[in-house]
Amino acid sequence: MPLECGLHLTKEVLNGKWKANLLYAISIDVKRPSELLRLLPGAAKRVLNVQLKELENHGIVVKKIYHQLPPKVEYSLTPLGCSLMPIIDAMNHWGDDNRAFLKRIIAQNTVTDESMTRTCIYYNEKAKRLLAV
Repeated sequence: MPLECGLHLTKEVLNGKWKANLLYAISIDVKRPSELLRLLPGAAKRVLNVQLKELENHGIVVKKIYHQLPPKVEYSLTPLGCSLMPIIDAMNHWGDDNRAFLKRIIAQNTVTDESMTRTCIYYNEKAKRLLAV
């Protein structure tokens, strides 16, 4: 794939079923791998770990390891990762704005993913709480 185009570069970084969800969750203060796994029950632990590692390799998230017992790991966004959030937010708003039409079209072609519905409900509630503070 040619990487001369900004769109290709962005797609390369965000390529992965769970990456946008992971970035959004980390941006609203979900930092521990166990919390991320709980938030995205449809995702396999291995897949989340691979995608978090890819985001780390791209400089989008940073992984902090606390040397304690039991071991503790937390993820946070880098400044580069923070700069992606307007894109993630725009994708979320676009989906919300076109929900009725898209649900009809998608329902004709695929089975609804219940875990994605739960994730969106969680995101919207968490975002409302953060904005209210």
